This record gives sequence, structure tokens and C-alpha cells, in this order.
Amino acid sequence: MSHADTGTVDALHTTRGVGEERLGIVAYTNVAPLHWHLEPWHEHGHHAHFVYGVPSELNAALLAGTIDLTLMSSAEFIRHRRDLIALPDFSIATLGPVYSVTLFHKRPWRDLQGASIAVSTDSATSVALLDVLLREDGIDATLHPMAPNLDAMLAEHDAALLIGDAALVEGVARREVHGVTPHLTDLGEAWYDHTRLPFTFAVWAYRAERPPSPRMVAKLRAAREAGLGHLAEVAADAAQRAGVTPDVMLRYLANFRYHLMPPDRDGLATFAQHLEPGIDLSELRYGDA
Repeated sequence: MSHADTGTVDALHTTRGVGEERLGIVAYTNVAPLHWHLEPWHEHGHHAHFVYGVPSELNAALLAGTIDLTLMSSAEFIRHRRDLIALPDFSIATLGPVYSVTLFHKRPWRDLQGASIAVSTDSATSVALLDVLLREDGIDATLHPMAPNLDAMLAEHDAALLIGDAALVEGVARREVHGVTPHLTDLGEAWYDHTRLPFTFAVWAYRAERPPSPRMVAKLRAAREAGLGHLAEVAADAAQRAGVTPDVMLRYLANFRYHLMPPDRDGLATFAQHLEPGIDLSELRYGDA
């Protein structure tokens, strides 16, 4: 693998080389099993270029057409459904707790009426889910986008929404922040309590006019099956980087639903109806790749 085969969103050029496809890879631990030993390739005139970033960056790049396939935030997939198609069998979903989309709050959930809540700027779906759950419980709160730092967020606000590795690590630590041990609400669990459905946080999506090659999809499926088949190894490697124990990481990764099964699609459709009442669900399109 050469450095020319990988990069960040900021370094992208609009023009692609002949046979080049660009795969956006989210730099979060929960997608580690999907990329197990996956590397860029040059095969038979086909060139895969990997682009790394957080969901908000990669989602914007896909919508702009500068990458071809990425893990797309469910909220953005729903909002841009007329332009996008999802791979039929890839998801980041959970049935119940997710452990990495967590609201840390100084007072109990039911007492958050009128609260000021700092929300991470890294994922549109998690913020949209929080808004749905607050509305479902009749809680009127104000959301303030902010860089994901728990100490800074709770210094200025009543609650803080963290996602990804930061939420996982802080949730395990359960430490005091400014003299108070915050309450924790896992948004995946809260969604299940309301709907009895999985919550689908993300799907693999592409622009309708530029579907991925069969080679790209086959490589992704093979990497996923390899990762899930070696989940303890994936977890041990990811735990070291994240700063948690291998047991914690294994429980975390084993909890995810990576295949976009019918219940995961049902959860996604229900979320879409919350985001856009009256939505035509047939507009949520899944490819046959």
C-alpha cells in the first residue's frame, strides 16, 4: 500500500484517474470489523483509493461527488434519499444499547426540560436521534454544536452528547466531571425502549449515478466476514488504540448488527418517519449489488 492510495477528505481532487474508485472509511472503532485487513488495491486496471475522515466529512464528500462509496449517516441518507442508494446488506445498527452514542447529563433525563445540551459536531444522525427522543418525551431543550470534549461541554452546558470512541471511553470510566458524576443515557437503548426496534446509525451509500463496482462490493463483503470471523483479534487491536480492555471492546463490537437485516430496515424506516412525517418510504432505495 502506498501513501498515494490513502488520504483525507481535505486532500481530495475532483478528477479521478482511469479505473479509480474512492472508498470513504470512518475512523471509528465500531467499523473496525468491516475493514479487517482491507487495503487499497490495483487489480486489472482497477484502482481503489481510501479516504479517511469522520462521518460528517465523508458524508459531505459523497454528496459532493468527490468520493464514491462510504458509511453514510442514516439521517443524511434519509435527507438525500433522492440522490443516494444504500448497499443492501451493510449497516451499523444495534438492538438496544450502543455504548458509543451517549448523553452525559447533570440531572436526570426527565428533568432536562429547558436544558442546554452540547452536541458533538461529528455525526448528524446522533444529534437527530437525540432530538427525536427529547420530543417523544415532551422535553424542550436547546442543542448547541460543540467540539467533542466532555469537560469543556459540561463546563458550559447541562448535558453533553458524545459519540464514537470518546463516548465509549467516557462511559466505561464513569468519572466525575467538575465535581459531579453525570447521568448516562444510551440513545440506542432509549430508541429501543420507545420502538422495540433496532436503530440503524449508518448504511453504506453511493450516488445513484455512480454505483460501486462488483469488485469493490466483493472486497468489502470479504473484509467484513474476515473481521467478524476474527472478532477477538479485531477487538484486541482496537482496545489498545481506544484505551479500554479487550473484554470491553469485544462486548462492544459483538453488539453491532452489520448486515442490514429486515428489522434494521424497519428501524431505519421508523426513524425516517420521525424525521420527515409523511415521507414516502419507497424513496429509501437499496441496491441489488
